[in-house]
Amino acid sequence: MAGIVDINEARRRIVANKGFAPWSRRFRISFNENTCLRHLDDTVIGYLVRGGEDSGMALHELIMATKGLGPGLRFHFLDSGPKMYVTDVALFLLDMIRFETMCRLGWLDDYPAFHVPLIDLITNFKDRVSGVREHPPVLSRSHPLYRLYLAEYEGDRNVFLRKLIPEAIKTFCDNALKLE
Repeated sequence: MAGIVDINEARRRIVANKGFAPWSRRFRISFNENTCLRHLDDTVIGYLVRGGEDSGMALHELIMATKGLGPGLRFHFLDSGPKMYVTDVALFLLDMIRFETMCRLGWLDDYPAFHVPLIDLITNFKDRVSGVREHPPVLSRSHPLYRLYLAEYEGDRNVFLRKLIPEAIKTFCDNALKLE
């Protein structure tokens, strides 16, 4: 006798297959409903963290396919409501990718959002973004600027981290090029 299928898990799997189809073609690797930032290899992270038109298109592809809004190339033709949603989610994911990059460099402590499946970050965006705003990542004690970070007012520490992003991207991408 066949096992019982959890309908919600089956739906997540279908959504993930549709959502990741453009990325599977783009990156030539497989993704599934449990793929989270921590599972992405450095090549994918490096591609996405650079920002720009190609990175933005990749994020739009993932978000739009996941939400059933059509291919990423149709982003500019979306109505204002869905377009704002895709933009908000793309910016949120880009932030998470940047923070993941900083974590891989040892600059940030591990962070729960890095382990949440990307499909769940997209489909439960409003819940996830509020959790991140309430509890942002924390600079690692081993980072040379940790004492300055601690001296910041707690509400300004997120700004402190964001000021490190350009250097983190450069360092991460330079390290990735050395490994190729």
